This record gives sequence, structure tokens and C-alpha cells, in this order.
Amino acid sequence: MHWQRQLWRRLARNIMGTYRAVKVVYRRNFSDERPYEREFRGLQRFEPISRSHEGFVDILDTGLDAAQGCFYYVMELADDVASGSQIDPESYLPKTLDQEITKLGCVPVQTCVSLGASLSAALGYLHQQGLLHRDIKPSNIIFVNGIPKIADIGLVANADGTTFPGGTSGYFPSEGPGTAQADIYALGKVLYELSTGLDRCDFPDLPAELSEMQDPDQFRKFNQIVLKACEDDPHKRYQKAQDLHADLLLLMAGRRIGRIRAL
Repeated sequence: MHWQRQLWRRLARNIMGTYRAVKVVYRRNFSDERPYEREFRGLQRFEPISRSHEGFVDILDTGLDAAQGCFYYVMELADDVASGSQIDPESYLPKTLDQEITKLGCVPVQTCVSLGASLSAALGYLHQQGLLHRDIKPSNIIFVNGIPKIADIGLVANADGTTFPGGTSGYFPSEGPGTAQADIYALGKVLYELSTGLDRCDFPDLPAELSEMQDPDQFRKFNQIVLKACEDDPHKRYQKAQDLHADLLLLMAGRRIGRIRAL
């Protein structure tokens, strides 16, 4: 990002004994008023939508404190990387897709297909609501009760054609972030890292031990989907996240994607 942005992660416990995550965003960490206000507006727009799809982290409450120069939001807590839903605030570390890639290297292709189907469905729903994420990457995908969810909605914005800074290098296409297709490209890069264990900047290289994978034929089919999601030419890329989702469902069902596409 072109401006500094600092978030304090806190754990809060409600009256039912359930831990929640709290983020506080301070105005002083932005170079000017516009990105700070834009982030708060995006949060307000996303808050009700977050609870209408299981692929998003639930935003439970938001607030603005003008006197302190900050806003905050309360959300459901990610699983702990070691103990799952058993939370100890003293040792808590959220479970993210980034950590899973680091721990496992190449994730089995069937798991990649399943995760990709879940995340592309959530992304398609977000776009249908007229919003963009603009920073899809492994560290922004958390697990809640084992379910992958898109999180860190600080860069969520209206899909109105307005361009402004955002995204993480290597996860957005040459035309830049700020479009639905750029979000699709970013998800494609996430699936590339997930399935190969390689860095996004290594794309489109494949692991040397490809023939030793559990299901090399299934991997090749999955990689064709990834290649289409990460096409540098936006006209050749998936036009909608729903199209990416549909191809992943076909692969899950064992259907021949190319033949069905032609029909």
C-alpha cells in the first residue's frame, strides 16, 4: 500500500464466553483523510454482506470514534493454528492459508479444487454485491471451524471503476488492481501457490517432481484452470468469478471441462 496502515489485533470475550477478534484502525496512520474514510465506508458496506455468505469472515459490529481518531470492527475469530477452536489468548495465532502452504508445501490437488470452489463462490458473491476485495492473498484467507473464509476486508471497495492504490505485488495483473478480473487473477495466484508450493513470482513454473504427485492427471487439469485465471490478457482470463467456480465444480465432478465449454 502507498500509505501506512497499522492495525492492532485484540481478542475480546463476549458474555457467552466466545472469543472475538477486534481491529482498531487509526487515522494517524494514513497520509490523508481520503483512504481512511474510504476504508471505513468499504467496511460499512461489507458488514451486512459478510454474514450472508459462509465464505466471508463475519463482521459482527463496527464503530467510529471521532474523538480518538479511529474506527473499529468486531469479527468472528479464526481457528488457532495449533489448537483449532480451543482458544488460549496468551498463545493464540490465527490459522491462515499462508501457514498451511508453508507447512504442507504442495497441497493435494483435490483439496486445492475444494478450496478453490469455496473461495471462488465467495468472491463471485462479493462481486455480485458491487464490491471488490483488492487484496486476495493466502494470508488474507483464514479458517473458522475448518472452513476457509476471505478476511482482511480493509481494501474492500465499490466496483465503480474508480482506481486507487491497493493489492499486494505479485497478486495483481499488469493492468493493476481494482477490478473484478484482478480479484480473479489474485485468486488464481493463490491457487497456484497452494497446488505447487512455489512462490507467486515463479508462475507459471511447475514443480520438478510433477510426475511423483498423487494424481498428476488431475493436477494438470487443475493447472489449466489456474492458467486461465492468471492470463495476463484480461480478454483471455475468466470474465467472472462464477465462471472460475463452474470449472472447478466440473473438475470436482470429474467432467471434461474443455468439451463442456465447447458445447
